[in-house]
Amino acid sequence: MVTHKFIKDLAAYEPINQVFQVVSKQQRIKRDGSPYLNLELRDKTGKIQAKLWDNLPKTDLIIEHGFVYIKGQVELYKGDLQLVISSLTSASPEDINPDFFISHTSKDIELLYEEFKEILAMVKDPFLVELIQQFLADVDFVEKFKKAPAAVERHHSYSGGLLEHTVNILNLASRISEFYKIINTDLLLTGIFLHDIGKMKEYEIKITPQMTDEGRLVGHTLLGIMMLEEKIRNIKDFPSLSKSLLEHLIGSHHGQYDYGAPVLPMTPEALLLHYLDNLDARMGEYQLLSENLPGGGWTEWSKSLDRKFYKQ
Repeated sequence: MVTHKFIKDLAAYEPINQVFQVVSKQQRIKRDGSPYLNLELRDKTGKIQAKLWDNLPKTDLIIEHGFVYIKGQVELYKGDLQLVISSLTSASPEDINPDFFISHTSKDIELLYEEFKEILAMVKDPFLVELIQQFLADVDFVEKFKKAPAAVERHHSYSGGLLEHTVNILNLASRISEFYKIINTDLLLTGIFLHDIGKMKEYEIKITPQMTDEGRLVGHTLLGIMMLEEKIRNIKDFPSLSKSLLEHLIGSHHGQYDYGAPVLPMTPEALLLHYLDNLDARMGEYQLLSENLPGGGWTEWSKSLDRKFYKQ
């Protein structure tokens, strides 16, 4: 098995001779008109840019989410580390150690799940309680819910990320709702539980989180509403208004049409869910960026937030 030095531990001017996973690839043109290859590479600790200036391989040897064996050197360019590649080949299966690339939540999954159930136990509405139990009694659902990521990248993009993200928002909501008496806490907590369950079908873990065909074609918002409706069909006389309000919470949690919401938040619970969801997502993104800086300083560039962050 090939040894591996994690990206977060790389230092300028050291040689590299190991496997990385490809995030993206681009063929660009140098000033003299000849092509070069620009890659974004990753392991479970972070990402790094890489350049192959000459002797480009066939592009079908390099696929996104695939693995490459790289020889080269770490260089410093405009204050950021990057790899300058001297040779690149496809990695053989025996050279790929999943432990170097699969990311998990740092928290104990079973303890997280117990915390999740304790907060949902605050719900008193009998129909919502029965709905929650419909999901929690589904062994297959629970096992997938514990393992699912919350994203392909950016925030909570690792096994267990969906559960961690959900528990974070439940904790925030259970506290902040005390300040707003207009909030239906039972509805809000149930909606938080359900808002991202469609991601269990939108993503799958193949070393790293990837989009499923179903996820690309349908999207987690609609998938979540379909999963909700499937469980509600098992509950006799479930109130139609409660059903619509829960569907609205799922459908509006992205908050804006530009972000993929089919409707805007139009209840106080939906508005609060959107802001708490966005808050935890943004802080989760910062957490991933900052974890790659054990000594502090400026993080790598955040594409979604269009900035770097400073870590003391």
